[in-house]
Amino acid sequence: MKCLIFLGAFATIAGAAFAQELATTPKVEIGLDYSLSHATSVSGGTQTTSNGGSGYVVYNLNRTVGLVADFGGYHNGTTNGSLNGDTTFTYLFGPRFSWRRWSRVTPYTQFLFGGARTSAGIENTTGSAFSADENSFALAAGGGIDVPLTHHIAIKPIQIEYLMTQASHFAGNSGSVQNGLRYSAGVVFRFGEK
Repeated sequence: MKCLIFLGAFATIAGAAFAQELATTPKVEIGLDYSLSHATSVSGGTQTTSNGGSGYVVYNLNRTVGLVADFGGYHNGTTNGSLNGDTTFTYLFGPRFSWRRWSRVTPYTQFLFGGARTSAGIENTTGSAFSADENSFALAAGGGIDVPLTHHIAIKPIQIEYLMTQASHFAGNSGSVQNGLRYSAGVVFRFGEK
């Protein structure tokens, strides 16, 4: 009988502790990030590293699934082969899957699809420069970690994603695909509760 009372008390305490450890689910999250993007062109092997930022909104459908709208801008002002600086704007949308099992950290993965607007100064083989502006398909897949500071504010120490764009005039290459990596870190503002 003492064993059953002990097990019952232990189960009650463990259940209460587990309930306190579970994180709350905000209805909406708005984030502002610094981003570093590194892209390599499949044809030609041209590489660029760009600095910029992104902003996003997540509407959480439940504890696990959220819908993301992500908008970013990245600029590289250096000369690299035939490329004389470039600016890329991305607009991506898709699902985010969060693990809200702990109150101190929320890991997540996301799969975003949309487009990219790339503007670049390009020097052709005759040495004359021209500007190329283009919209193309883009996707990002990866994940990160949010660390709550208060009920309404969290920091994002790391988010790493594979970022692919298909700008055909990237570095003067026709039909090019750019495989990239995007690192982001920033602050998250959380509103409401599910």
